[in-house]
Amino acid sequence: MSAGASPDTRLEQTGSRAVLCGVHAYQHLPGLDGVRHNVPALRELLVAQDVGLFAGEHCVAVPANSTPAQLLDAVQDAADHAKDLLLVYYAGHGHFGRDGRSLLLGTEASRPDRPHHSVSYDEIRAIVAGSRARHRVVVVDCCFSGAALHMDAGQDGPPARKAPVFEIEGACVLTSAAETERSLCLPDGSVFTRELVRLLRDGVSGELSDGRKGTELSVLTMADVYDVLRQRLGDRAVEGHPVPLPRMSTRDGGHRIPLAVNRAYAPPTPVTGTPAATAAPAAPLSTAYDVTRNFTGRAAELTALERTAVEQPAAVCVVHGRGGQGKTELLRALAARTTHLFPGGCLEVDLRGWTPGEQPRDPYMVIAEQLHHMGHAPEDVPADLTARAETWRLFLKQNPVLLLLDNARDARQLAPLLPSAGSPSMVIISSRSELPEVNAHQRFELPPLTAADCVTVWHKMGIPQDTAHLDEIADRVNGSPLALGPIGTRLLHGASPTAVLHSLTGQHRYATFPSIDTAERAAFTTAYASLDADLRHLIHHCAWHPGPDFGPDSLAAMAERPEHEVEVRLAEIEQLLIRKNGRHSLHDLSLSYARETAAQHATEEEADAARQRLYGHLHKGLKQARDVLRTTRTSDDGEVRQARHWLDTHAQELQAAARAADADVWPQSPDFLTDLARSLYFDDRYIESWELLQTVLRTTFPDSARHAEATKGIGDIHRVQGNYKESAESYREALAVYQALDDRLGQANVIDDLGDIHRVEGRFEEARAAHEEALAIYREIGDSLGQANTTKGLGDVHYAQGRYDEAVTAYQDALTIYRGNGALLGQANTTKNLADIHRFEGRYDEAAQAYHEALATFRTLGDRRGQADAHAGLGDLHEAQDRPEEAAAAYDKALTTYEAIGDRRGQADTYVSLGFLHQSQGRYAEGVAAYDKALAVYETVRSLIGQATAHVGLAGVHQAENRFTNSAEEFRTAQLLYTEANLPGGAALCQQALDFLAAEGVEADDPTDG
Repeated sequence: MSAGASPDTRLEQTGSRAVLCGVHAYQHLPGLDGVRHNVPALRELLVAQDVGLFAGEHCVAVPANSTPAQLLDAVQDAADHAKDLLLVYYAGHGHFGRDGRSLLLGTEASRPDRPHHSVSYDEIRAIVAGSRARHRVVVVDCCFSGAALHMDAGQDGPPARKAPVFEIEGACVLTSAAETERSLCLPDGSVFTRELVRLLRDGVSGELSDGRKGTELSVLTMADVYDVLRQRLGDRAVEGHPVPLPRMSTRDGGHRIPLAVNRAYAPPTPVTGTPAATAAPAAPLSTAYDVTRNFTGRAAELTALERTAVEQPAAVCVVHGRGGQGKTELLRALAARTTHLFPGGCLEVDLRGWTPGEQPRDPYMVIAEQLHHMGHAPEDVPADLTARAETWRLFLKQNPVLLLLDNARDARQLAPLLPSAGSPSMVIISSRSELPEVNAHQRFELPPLTAADCVTVWHKMGIPQDTAHLDEIADRVNGSPLALGPIGTRLLHGASPTAVLHSLTGQHRYATFPSIDTAERAAFTTAYASLDADLRHLIHHCAWHPGPDFGPDSLAAMAERPEHEVEVRLAEIEQLLIRKNGRHSLHDLSLSYARETAAQHATEEEADAARQRLYGHLHKGLKQARDVLRTTRTSDDGEVRQARHWLDTHAQELQAAARAADADVWPQSPDFLTDLARSLYFDDRYIESWELLQTVLRTTFPDSARHAEATKGIGDIHRVQGNYKESAESYREALAVYQALDDRLGQANVIDDLGDIHRVEGRFEEARAAHEEALAIYREIGDSLGQANTTKGLGDVHYAQGRYDEAVTAYQDALTIYRGNGALLGQANTTKNLADIHRFEGRYDEAAQAYHEALATFRTLGDRRGQADAHAGLGDLHEAQDRPEEAAAAYDKALTTYEAIGDRRGQADTYVSLGFLHQSQGRYAEGVAAYDKALAVYETVRSLIGQATAHVGLAGVHQAENRFTNSAEEFRTAQLLYTEANLPGGAALCQQALDFLAAEGVEADDPTDG
């Protein structure tokens, strides 16, 4: 703010927020190309230090293609955080809602017949009205924008509203036109905003309507802006069209809201002989170092701390994290932004709590030194320590100070230094410890820098923007600020990025950068040396863990200690650990140092025994979680969710441990690998499952049950990916082993799977025979869950053949067994199939209820394929009910999930459904595209029935377009495919269509000729 601004018009940038949105391109409305220039030009001035009242990060330009929700979210975020000035600006098309009165602001997708694609101004009004900002301004530059004020255009316009609904207290709304007028736009910007930009850019120097001179105004209020805009736009015309006059409405002094600094302001020259102007007050004393010019990142933490300094200056905040993360720089960056808020000054104190080779500083000596800095004579500093602390607290209460306590050791060191309750002084503490005993208002754990921030630092050091491999180098240093300077210096001195990248490979990655290695090792050693013997032993177990992270349960198993005890102790060594979402890990360099230390203080036998205990713990947990998801009997889903959570949180650890168990030749590792592969398969993670199964195949005998189980698992993955030939081959290979071992359960499982393969390939009699053979074995060995699965398989065969009554009977029988076993997955799959039959037979309410019941269970189980199947079924139901938009949305959810899990057959089936939906809505080109996509996938997975279905769909589109010859050719191709797939019903339907076309004189060429 320039000199001369009165105190009541000064605004702090930290408390002001702005949201700017300009929409120039539309899908269904004419374009307003000039509007693309509005927001950049306006924002440039609003964030300019000599004009605007907004920090750059607090002036948000919403993308032109944003949805209504995205724009409103941006406004809400700004409204929630604004304390001084809240500014909302919109430029684009304006139109009215269905009531002909409510103003709608256009978005890229806006169309007159669908008002929900636009932004309701009433929503913006409500958000702004709810903000706690001291000043609120809304600027609307669009046609009919005066509706935001509920003003009329004069006597020639419609009568004014009886009661205005402008209810934003202490605010101002400025519009480009009245509610009956259209705003104007030129190629370089809208007329209204162009003039507003010119006003802010050049300032106001002429005379205002009340006689004041513009050069005397240091700050431009909304009343000043309104006055000047009306003067400049009055009586103007653009291409023969009169420019509408701006309109404004205010409440509670809204006309006095300051919008910007006046660039044309000319301070009055003192008259000779008059007393000199009062000197500006001296800047507050600061002992904080300047932040380095390369400081980068930490925007979220810095913004939050800055907000606290403005809103709660008496707060105590803790910033913690491992050594070298840039905690000190963050404190100094905050001081640079907020020292002016503390008249008593800013004091930076290094407490040396974690400095290698030094003792933590005595807090009472720190108090004496700081009191000396602040002008206390030596005799004024009490020798008695209690009195000294009291003198310090009194000083902090009388002099608002920003106190930076850097590198603190613990709460005991900090206690004498902290201000008393009610003190206006703010304290920011940095430490490698979380300092849980300190009663802090805020805590921030400082993570490593992002790769992008590392690259930015190197650019600031002078490394060219186009330097190769910087992102990869940043990844190798794991965001450590300690590494950025030495590596950047080497690059500046001519080291090639490729050479630097190669030097950072391996366990001793900093061998060519000894200063970095020394600093990192010192950080670890200092922290390790501070631990008691028990905690050091716990660090050894962290080092022995195969990674990449672990929970207290795993470490407790390794150390043979109670989990709750380990969890409590882990909290004491957070300065050495990275903690996220309840999981822990060692930074890779700390891990290297920890392994070296463990090797010096423990034996390899201890490490082996600890890891074997870990493998047993994780394998047991895996089997328990999968058993719960497969056969839970709970009346609620709490146990299911707990099992799902355990699998999700241990996902990476399980894979690392299973591979480590194989490398350690743990006797149960093949079972561990196979069970984990099955679990990953159920979670649609086929690549990882495949790799684990291949490991089992390499490490087991071909005639063993473990080998057969892994072979069957490979067949399952082939099947779900549509590779039915390879799947059947794997199943038969596994079956031969099971038969040689006389493993009846294994035989039944594989025979039942072969039945599913026969069914999807259209060999229904073979499918039925296989399921019945498997069912007989399950009954023989008393496996009720196997009986349920096979009974459902028989129902699937009946369903595929259109024998719905028989299918329903089989499904209900299977459902009874599943419920008796508490098998939720079986229940969900069977319920979904019953929903399909309800839909086919026109019982839509029953179908919807069943689909949603199945979907809820699939979500509980985390079964994404099941969720996709249920969404696809709901899409078919909505299509049958003539609800095309809901059908398309459901198909889109299904397709997205099928693509995510790699289910090609599911994708193809959904494309067929989308093709039929497009066809029924007359969108023939989109229908053909969808059928073609389905056909391509069906050909890949060699599904004859699927290919036939896609050809029938194409035939229907061609017939609707009166392309009867093409239609007949598609029907003929589909008929041949149905015949080859042994589906006579499908072939007969195609023949009926061909007979009809032949009666109309249309014949299809025989695709087998030539």
